[in-house]
Amino acid sequence: MSQTTEQSHNGHNSDTVLIVEDDAATRRLYKFLLSNGGYLVLEAEDGMAAVEVLQRHHCDLVITDMNMPRMDGLDLIKAIRKDFGDIHIILITAFGTPDTQKQAMRLGANDYLAKPFDFDELERRVHAYFQNRQRPSTL
Repeated sequence: MSQTTEQSHNGHNSDTVLIVEDDAATRRLYKFLLSNGGYLVLEAEDGMAAVEVLQRHHCDLVITDMNMPRMDGLDLIKAIRKDFGDIHIILITAFGTPDTQKQAMRLGANDYLAKPFDFDELERRVHAYFQNRQRPSTL
C-alpha cells in the first residue's frame, strides 16, 4: 500500500483496529505493521484495558490474544458481544486446539489464528474484513 493511500486512509473514515496483547513487543510489532497498512491502531495490554479502550473509542476490529492476565481473550469476547456487539474479533493463541477454536467461535469470535503464523496471513484477514465490509451487498 502506498504512503498516499495510508495518509488518506487515516482521515474521517478510518478503519480502527484494537490490538489486545500482553506481550509489549508483539503488540508494538502488530501496531507497526497494521499502521503501515493504513489502519488506525489502538492498543491494550489485556482484556480489562481493552474494555476501557472500547468504552472511549469506536473500533471496527479487535485482534486479541487468548492467554492474558486479568481478563483473557475468551472473557473479552464475551464482554464485547455483551456490550459492543458488532465488532469483528480475531482471536490469536499459541495454545490452540480444535476445542479452543470451537469455544471461541461459539462465544462470538469471527476468526481464529494459531501461533506461530505468518504476519501476512493476519494482514490478509484484516484487509479482507474491511474490503468485504465496505462492499455493498449484491443480493
